[in-house]
Amino acid sequence: MSKYKRGFTLIELLVVIAIIAILMAILMPALQRVKEQAREITCRANLRQYGLVQALYLDDHDDRYPSAWRSLVANEHPVGGYERYCRWHDPRYPPDGPLWPYMPEKNVNLCPSFKVLAKSVGTEHPNHDPSIPVIPQYSYSMNSWLGAKSGDSGGSCLTDSTGRGGIYKRSEITRSKADVFFFAAENMWMRPNNNNVLNDNALCPDGRDWFGTFHSPMSGDLNTGTINASFVDGSAREVRSGLAPDGTKTEAEFGRFEKHGWPHRKPFQ
Repeated sequence: MSKYKRGFTLIELLVVIAIIAILMAILMPALQRVKEQAREITCRANLRQYGLVQALYLDDHDDRYPSAWRSLVANEHPVGGYERYCRWHDPRYPPDGPLWPYMPEKNVNLCPSFKVLAKSVGTEHPNHDPSIPVIPQYSYSMNSWLGAKSGDSGGSCLTDSTGRGGIYKRSEITRSKADVFFFAAENMWMRPNNNNVLNDNALCPDGRDWFGTFHSPMSGDLNTGTINASFVDGSAREVRSGLAPDGTKTEAEFGRFEKHGWPHRKPFQ
C-alpha cells in the first residue's frame, strides 16, 4: 500500500471547474431575476406609501392637489440657467416641494431598479450637465392632470372639445379612482416617440410623457418592460406603457394618450 495520498489530476480539476462554470452560468440569470423581483416589490411598496401621502396631504388642503410640476420640488430651476433635466439627480438641491414633508421615509421616492440603472445610463437624458453628479433623489412623477388646469403656470394639460382637462380636487375625478394614477415612474433615457423623459415632477399623459419601461424587460431591452404606479384609490400595481417599444401607440388610451391619466368618466372628445 502506497504511503502517498493520491491527489486530483489536472484533467479532473478542469472537469470540476467546467462543471462549476456551467452551474454558475445557469444560476446567475436566475439570481438576477430574483434580485429584480425583490426590487419591483420594494418599488410597489414605495408607491403604496404614496397613497398614504396623498390622503394626508388632501386632508390638510381641502381635498386639493398640489401643482404636478412642483409637487416634490418647489422650483425646477433652483438657480438661473439651471438644466432642469438634471434636477432628479442633483444632491445639491434636495427635494423641497409640498408633498415632501408628508413622506414617511425619504427613500420611498426612489425605485431601487431606477437607482441601479442610474449608475450606467443616468447620463443619457437630454442636455445632461456633466458637472452634476448622478445621485438620484427621486424617480416618480405626478399625473399632470391632477392639480392642474389649462392655463396654469408651469404647464397645462390638453383639454377636449368640451373643455375638460386637468382638475384641482379629488372630488372632481369622475372616473374610477382605481383607474387614475397618482404617481408613476418615468425613464431617464429617450425611446422612439418619447423625448420628454424624467425632467420635472409632472408625468403628462396627454401624449407628451409616457410610463417607464425598465422593470423585467425582455432580452435586456430596457424599452420593453413595465413599471409600477400609485393610484388615486391608494392602491399600487404594475402597469405597461401605452407606447410600444417601437414607438407606436398600440395600447394608448383614445389612440394617443398614456393609460390611466384621464380623470373623467366620459372619454376624451
